[in-house]
Amino acid sequence: MLEMTPDYSLGNNIRCLTLTKNFFDLNKIDSTKDSLFSDFTSYKNLPIQYMDQVHGNRIQEISLASSPVKQTDAMISRSSDLILGVLTADCLPIAISNRNGSEFAIIHAGWRGLLSGIIERCLSNFIDSTNLFAWIGPSISSEHYEVGSDLYDAFLLSDENSESHFKKLKSGKWLFNIQGEAERILRKHKVKVQNSGECSYSNEDLLYSYRRNQTQNRLLTIIWRSK
Repeated sequence: MLEMTPDYSLGNNIRCLTLTKNFFDLNKIDSTKDSLFSDFTSYKNLPIQYMDQVHGNRIQEISLASSPVKQTDAMISRSSDLILGVLTADCLPIAISNRNGSEFAIIHAGWRGLLSGIIERCLSNFIDSTNLFAWIGPSISSEHYEVGSDLYDAFLLSDENSESHFKKLKSGKWLFNIQGEAERILRKHKVKVQNSGECSYSNEDLLYSYRRNQTQNRLLTIIWRSK
């Protein structure tokens, strides 16, 4: 499998996919961050706009493709002349579009991003936010994501409904369903969600996982509007 895609389009003429390890291997592309930034700069004859991701909650509006946007974890665009891209190796790639395809966005979200409101900030930047569709791409699953009580406490302090995505292991240890928590937040804001359910940690043949082997390689999830 060279790519993973949503079951149905997120918007009119909107395309979205995650390029897998097989894609990079077959095309002999170095999928480390710096190499992708410098060498893999277009797809389907459109320029890819990257972010220099920092686990924050800054969102940038993009109208023209340029060098990677500094200290940014979400981008939104209304242009048909570019692709928005996010690099991950366990964190969440989240693609969003409104139904008519006039606006689309991409989010990089780890636990810090979820806590700091990266999803909510991104949604608030849509001019038309009444009919949004999202796809949660491959990321680490709860079976392989053990966290401490400090993280559990922080999420419950932010929103007590987060508790449904934590499973107690032993004193001070929990399994965290980061995909489920992102889906809960999106649905809370009336976004229609498709969740890939793909685990970056367990699918070693197709996906990269930093937690599994500290790899510097990255998956690339992209979204654009075709002309």
